[in-house]
Amino acid sequence: MSRFFVSPQDIKEGGKEIVIKGKENHHLCRVMRLRKGESVVVFDGTGKEYEGIIKQISPQSSVIEVKKICQSTEEERTKIALAQAIPKKAKMAEIIDKTTQLGVSEIIPMITERTVSRPKDRSLVLKRWQRVAIESCKQSGRTELPYIYQIIDFKEAVSLAEQYDIALMPCLLGERRSLKELSLEGVRKIIFFIGPEGGFTQDEIAFAKQRKVVLLEMGKRVLRTDTAAIAMVAILTYATLRKRGFADTY
Repeated sequence: MSRFFVSPQDIKEGGKEIVIKGKENHHLCRVMRLRKGESVVVFDGTGKEYEGIIKQISPQSSVIEVKKICQSTEEERTKIALAQAIPKKAKMAEIIDKTTQLGVSEIIPMITERTVSRPKDRSLVLKRWQRVAIESCKQSGRTELPYIYQIIDFKEAVSLAEQYDIALMPCLLGERRSLKELSLEGVRKIIFFIGPEGGFTQDEIAFAKQRKVVLLEMGKRVLRTDTAAIAMVAILTYATLRKRGFADTY
């Protein structure tokens, strides 16, 4: 069944109708070539999913008559936030795509000392990244969009750590703990930091450690920044689900 995204304000009549506009309506009309009476699924990014049929269709907008509303249980899971140093080329979009599919709840793009890619038009790239996240949710069946922050610098990102139950930093320097030593008992909000292609500097690692960020080693192999981000989300998601007895159903 075709799946579309709308903003919560496009849910009308107390959830009985949905208006689809813009790119999503173009996809419905011109790409998918759906017709009146066909069934579709719509999600609003807040955890609600709507099953319905196409009531009206036009190149400007289409109306969906809602038949069933489902509330996601994703909010019951541990929230995982990724603070990612912006990598070179188009890797940030790939990181957002893959980690969104894996269930990350927040993505914090950051500028570190060794960050090479520093977008000039930050509002434009943010819109592009948000669109990537929407497409990833559509593809993977997610109903909640990850929140993507404005680009901030490393120290500002580290200052957010106090809002989480635990803050982690995989790195290549300093006294690090292994993943096996990590205890996530009672943890409901996690943030972890991934450096750029050249890694974090000694000063950045020292700064993070002073603010009680836990330094981690991820094994003998040195992972690329995009691989490290994806691997950590997968590891943490499995670890938190296993802790709560959900691993067998994930």
